[in-house]
Amino acid sequence: MRIIGRRVWATGMVLTGFMGASAFAGGAAEGDDVAELQGLLEVLEQQTEIATKTKLNADYVPGMVTVLHGEEMLALGARTVWDAMRLVPGIEPSTDGIGARQILVRGIGGSFASGNMKILLNGRAMNSALSASANPVLNLSIAQVDHIEVVRGPGSAVHGEFAYAGVLNVITRKQGREVFLRAGESEVYSAGGFAHWRSEDGRGGGSLNVGGWHSAGVGTKAGRDALYNGFNASQSSLSNAPGAVDDEVEQRSVLLDLYRDALSLSLVYVEDGHGDHFGTINVLDTDQGVDYRNRYLMASGKGSWALTEHLSAELALGWQYYENRFNTRLLPNGFTWFNKTPALTVLPGGYVTKGYYEEQRLSADLDVHWDGWEGHRWLASLGLARISVGDSWQENNVNPATNNPTTTQRFFKEDGVPWPSEHRSRRIVSFTVQDEYRLADNVTLTAGARYDDYDDFGSNTSPRLAAVWRLDRHHILKAQYAEAFRPPTFYETGFAPDLKPETIRTAELGYVFKSAETEVHLTAFRSRLSNLIVNSGILGYINANAVRTHGAEGEIQQRFGPHFRIEANLTVTDTEQAGGGSVAGAANRLANLVLRYEPRSTHTYAMWLRHVGERGREASDSREQLSGYETVDVAASFGNLGVKGLTLRIGVSNLFDRDVRYPAFNTLDLAGQTIRSYTNDYPQPGRAGWLQLSYAM
Repeated sequence: MRIIGRRVWATGMVLTGFMGASAFAGGAAEGDDVAELQGLLEVLEQQTEIATKTKLNADYVPGMVTVLHGEEMLALGARTVWDAMRLVPGIEPSTDGIGARQILVRGIGGSFASGNMKILLNGRAMNSALSASANPVLNLSIAQVDHIEVVRGPGSAVHGEFAYAGVLNVITRKQGREVFLRAGESEVYSAGGFAHWRSEDGRGGGSLNVGGWHSAGVGTKAGRDALYNGFNASQSSLSNAPGAVDDEVEQRSVLLDLYRDALSLSLVYVEDGHGDHFGTINVLDTDQGVDYRNRYLMASGKGSWALTEHLSAELALGWQYYENRFNTRLLPNGFTWFNKTPALTVLPGGYVTKGYYEEQRLSADLDVHWDGWEGHRWLASLGLARISVGDSWQENNVNPATNNPTTTQRFFKEDGVPWPSEHRSRRIVSFTVQDEYRLADNVTLTAGARYDDYDDFGSNTSPRLAAVWRLDRHHILKAQYAEAFRPPTFYETGFAPDLKPETIRTAELGYVFKSAETEVHLTAFRSRLSNLIVNSGILGYINANAVRTHGAEGEIQQRFGPHFRIEANLTVTDTEQAGGGSVAGAANRLANLVLRYEPRSTHTYAMWLRHVGERGREASDSREQLSGYETVDVAASFGNLGVKGLTLRIGVSNLFDRDVRYPAFNTLDLAGQTIRSYTNDYPQPGRAGWLQLSYAM
């Protein structure tokens, strides 16, 4: 593995030298002026509202904000938002055993069916109360995305619940007109397009953004599963492992935005589905197809008014509907069930389960901005939300209350099934106050706090204090202290109703250097996590002891002339429980190196080298840490290919077909039996080629 890793990096260095020599030796090629202008534009202010709800240069906001541009991510070969997140320092995209997307941030690991990051779509929160995740947004095609804003670290002082380890805001394309089609190995197909329009008087207009993709799955081979490794010899013979995992995935979306003067209306439909991959309880099934499905419908309206010269207000009203369905087999046909009664029973057709869950969220948010006091810019926000669970049930052929086989029937929370009740609801009232104080022309202090009151978990206050010192037009220093929280999800409390909310306290220091050719970001952080919600077996949760994590992030972008650019970042983290002991989660080291060569304004060649370090295990897991890996992606883009507006992109992901695996839980407790899970973890798809055509009108 180390030999191959050295070859990967050596290849990168050779390509760097080759491209650099070509750029300098080639002289002024066609499109030099355009490329030079593009380089200048890239150092202009990139404004964002994600950190403070006020428009600021991304380099001047508290903490570190990364902005990924859709066109640049397409040029690297990224297919979805989840793929693109690999480039953000401190971020490790992963999946759990059933293939659900996870985002691990700064050494903070993920749990089965839960998330630690606030996910926004065009500024609107998408995290469900069921699982805190928003899988269909992470699966959105990059071709539909204008840019992605990412905050690393606590964001609850502005965004409230789930803005625990970070905040992700996906901004979709609303300008221009374009259609796209992409195809890849293993029957991966994507298609979509977007268009905008404007009224003759320029006061109104709108945009439509449509897309979707489907992957039939590559049939990645799984090793020995929990059934093979556990129970007894007769049961192990029923195992379908080793065998092909059910990794079919699909996604679709429709986004409509309308506006008239200061009023806007947004309608959203996003949905995805996936197979059960390695099995819900780490037992491989032979059935192929979509077993899990998530669907969002959303309508939101917003209005902005300038009340006086210094006072303005913004009111947002929203309705969101979320639906989760699943239909899967947990244990194979012929499995002998361990009853609570003395007799043993063979389950006809295996242990099968089917479920449905829906929730609706009504929300109202009022933001008031005032800058009438010299040097100060105030924000006061009031938020109201109510989440109500609708239909919620499971159909099983095992009674969840008695643990005995039965005829397939529908069970509810009241029958003992660990699934949210139809009567479950949550009311949230929040109040935010924030002051951006211009202490001097080059020094800004940001102080604020958000108070959230829950009718089911009590209240929480999330403060933040930050300072930004612009030494000159090239150098910026930052310091921040922030706290955040994550309430237990409805899914987690179904298994453990007494869970406490997670909390985190983070201090960080940052430095930014920026010039026309060079950009450097350095960050050091230290966090203390309390009541961290972690897995207890595969279908259980507990609050862990205090956890500490600290680390550093470094980023650099360097341009060599108008044609060649290098981007690199490195993150090192150390996470441990208070008093010692490892914490299962993200890698201890992450690194990216991106080489871009643009001989013409319409042509781009790119290579993306990524390193992921070792990943820790649960404290009860005696296995060695999961080994790290390196991957290389290559891509090329050719614009105006014979026809103006026609672009061809082609590339290969994981060029050297490296062995990529995500960590699997080692043990689980099922019907009183403790058995081993996948000892060789969750292998991921290998090398794959792809091509994409797009036409801008």
